[in-house]
Amino acid sequence: MNTLKTVAANIFDLEKDRAPLEEIAERIHSGGTLKGTNMCILILAIFIASIGLNMNSTAVIIGAMLISPLMGVIMSLGYGMATYDSAYVRESFLKLVFQVILSVLTSAVYFTLSPIDTASTELLARTEPTIWDVLIAIFGGLAGIIGSTRIEKSNVIPGVAIATALMPPLCTAGYGLATYSPKFFFGALYLFFINSFFICLTTFIVLKFIKIPAKTYVSEQVFRRQRWLLSLLGVLIILPSMYMAYQSIRNNLEHAQVKAYIESNFQQGNPQVVAFHLTPQEKKLDLTLIGRTVTDEEQAELEKKLQTYSHFADWNLHIIQNDLSGTVRTEDVQNLINTQWNAAGGASLAKAQEDLRKYKELSMRYSPAYQRFEADQKLLASIREKAPILFPAFAGIEGAAIATENNESQIVYTGFLAIITCKAALDEDEQARLQKWLNAEAELPVSFILKIAPEAK
Repeated sequence: MNTLKTVAANIFDLEKDRAPLEEIAERIHSGGTLKGTNMCILILAIFIASIGLNMNSTAVIIGAMLISPLMGVIMSLGYGMATYDSAYVRESFLKLVFQVILSVLTSAVYFTLSPIDTASTELLARTEPTIWDVLIAIFGGLAGIIGSTRIEKSNVIPGVAIATALMPPLCTAGYGLATYSPKFFFGALYLFFINSFFICLTTFIVLKFIKIPAKTYVSEQVFRRQRWLLSLLGVLIILPSMYMAYQSIRNNLEHAQVKAYIESNFQQGNPQVVAFHLTPQEKKLDLTLIGRTVTDEEQAELEKKLQTYSHFADWNLHIIQNDLSGTVRTEDVQNLINTQWNAAGGASLAKAQEDLRKYKELSMRYSPAYQRFEADQKLLASIREKAPILFPAFAGIEGAAIATENNESQIVYTGFLAIITCKAALDEDEQARLQKWLNAEAELPVSFILKIAPEAK
């Protein structure tokens, strides 16, 4: 047992290859310097990250994180706390505040001027930090300060810069400022605060562990008070992220159970589920069906089956039906074509080809409408998921593509008509922003009618 402890102590010994304390101090002081070069690099990194977020390019965002100098100031703050240098802590804190304000404002300028104001998935991903972001910040911060205190420099710091992602949340906050979206602004700043605090905290812990000397003598009472305050602040920061993690886990479990429910009760594909929407506030599941019409008795039975799932014990089922039982599906036409071809064995080849031509025309006539309906339902489901983040007043949407016949008697889709329900009236600027966003999502000109939800009146 003693041998095992000795081996473990040797493996995890942070003193073995530790750089001299003077060199560690010099490195951290150098990284936290606010000078012309660092500021130029910071501004360039802001623009690069903003463009990456705007264009939904992960590679560009990673590049911005690698060149950003933000981590140096945060580690300086932790160093000042570990050495009880109040003047240095104050100086580092002011530097960090200045860099944060500069980053957010620069990003806001970019997004104000950018012609693309649609929220990408990269932007949306930084609005609801969870406990996993806290863990990433803790482990990343530990790796960063351990790497910074070694004799030989390694590639730890670039990796930590990517993992903790300090730059993208600030640019997302800039997007929220430019688009007047509080959810983006405060959600992203909260993520940045999580990353900054836990990088600073882990820097403080590791530097205390390697016994970095204090600038002035500090009593045990002062140290205990500092430890208590840091612990309290850490708990207060973690609590909202734990709630968001709970919400995320619950949503994932609900979606998994809905998919299992659909697979169990709609296996035959007639009727077929083309979209579903969860409304937790009303405890309601909306299913959009096509095919055979579901009777009231069948709907009641389906609702009972839904309530056997743990997350839907007291939920209601609402079915939106689109009776396409009289239309021809692509699969049906294809099967019919194959049957006719096989049956044409004794007939002339010309007749078989003529029959095939007729059935192919039938398939081409009905299949696009069926496919368009499916595409519309997927689009509406996507809008219902994204719109509440961008437009807090958004409550719901229904709609469909507008079909016309061109000169060649072909069905073409020239626009999208939608009825949008809101919790409150939208001003002209909000309506214009909503119009622009819907056009980008639908990839068609969108015409919409706004109505206020009854409970909001």
